[in-house]
Amino acid sequence: MEVLFLGCGDDYGVPRVGCDCDVCRNVLSPGSRDYRTGPSLAVRYGPSHAQRTVQIDAAPEFRLQATRLGLRQFDALLLTHAHDAHILGLSALVNAQREAGQRLEVYAPPEVLDSVRDRFGTLWTDKTYRRTMQPRPIDGSLDLWGLEVRPLRVDHGLGGSAYGYLLAQDNVRLAYVSDMLRSTAEIRQELAGLNLLILGASHYYEGTEIWKRSVMDIMAALELIREVNPAQAILTHLSHTVEYDSISARLPPHVHLAHDGLVVEV
Repeated sequence: MEVLFLGCGDDYGVPRVGCDCDVCRNVLSPGSRDYRTGPSLAVRYGPSHAQRTVQIDAAPEFRLQATRLGLRQFDALLLTHAHDAHILGLSALVNAQREAGQRLEVYAPPEVLDSVRDRFGTLWTDKTYRRTMQPRPIDGSLDLWGLEVRPLRVDHGLGGSAYGYLLAQDNVRLAYVSDMLRSTAEIRQELAGLNLLILGASHYYEGTEIWKRSVMDIMAALELIREVNPAQAILTHLSHTVEYDSISARLPPHVHLAHDGLVVEV
């Protein structure tokens, strides 16, 4: 199974518009891994003659992300929540599928699909798009061509709630949880012992009061990783306060920072 990080930034990306911090100023230096577009992921699996690609979220820069990685066809889309950084590339994805003559099954819990429909009503009502996009409310787990998918409702702090996804195929188990502020005992139990845990963590340490925040920081993520003990963990949803090289040097050997275009075999 391949995990492809299309984008690993937070809602504002790196560099930020108008920002003159060191990371934003040096992001285009040769070899820098600090250039970050909106958070999204693709999972590619299955035999070569029937390979599947499942996309998680569609960031505003989806077109650039997909062409950079040479992604051309998508079998399904999972949506975590209806915030801009996670859905504004939906039209580009649906249009690409329409032009290719391929359907796109879009899965999310019912309240997420309802919110997305409020933003992209034409994709639901126009007969041209209705032939391409197939909304599928998730009720419990589902099987996508041999990939077991299960949503996890998580606390998104100031952002309300969001969903992560547990993915399993054969003996491989991974989770993608990009927008969680605090974990419950139930969530920690679900995340225990994974082959790969992908967590959102916007800053190394965010000193803002907890009620003003929406995503955990790296220090909280490391504490959670120690408790649930995955074989490997990758941190995404990174802000401009996270300089790739210096922060990477502080992490345990099995914990890494994502970067745009990262491909991981699980």
